[in-house]
Amino acid sequence: MTLTTARHVPTRARRAHPALHRFAPNSAREAARRSAYALIALPLGLLSIGLVLTGRSSRAARLRLAAARRFLDPGLGVAAGRNAPGALRVLRYALLDTALGIPTLLLAGYAYGNTLRNLTYPIWYGSTDYSDAWGGPTLAGVWAVHSIGGLAFFAVCLCLIKVLTDVQARPARRAFGPSA
Repeated sequence: MTLTTARHVPTRARRAHPALHRFAPNSAREAARRSAYALIALPLGLLSIGLVLTGRSSRAARLRLAAARRFLDPGLGVAAGRNAPGALRVLRYALLDTALGIPTLLLAGYAYGNTLRNLTYPIWYGSTDYSDAWGGPTLAGVWAVHSIGGLAFFAVCLCLIKVLTDVQARPARRAFGPSA
């Protein structure tokens, strides 16, 4: 009697549909970076507008470039032979980024707040009747349903945050160009 061993058949790694790469963050680190930018884009844009209007456009440009490089695209930088962006270009980028920062900030704040609230459901609604709640009549069922739903909603919001920050990255690439 001979023993046969199973042969290891190499399998291809499953890849997400190419269209999903456009919408979904590639990693948890990218999702965290994009979320951080979503939270700081509006205040940073307002600060940059103030700096440009008070004659400190080079400071605003350095600030915007550092934030865009850190949170959006590490390859951003002033190309070789290209001058730093002027005050008008920095102001235009700051105005656009500020306008896009409003819905991005609201979405990120709501996503994180709602997820935290759903994951800590027993703390908020611990002494209520669960017979009519989703997942009821027990606290464990209600908490499980709210946690799973909250995490699914959070995943969708992270995709939307990536899309909005991708839109914010385009003017940064135009204003600062690729690094050399």
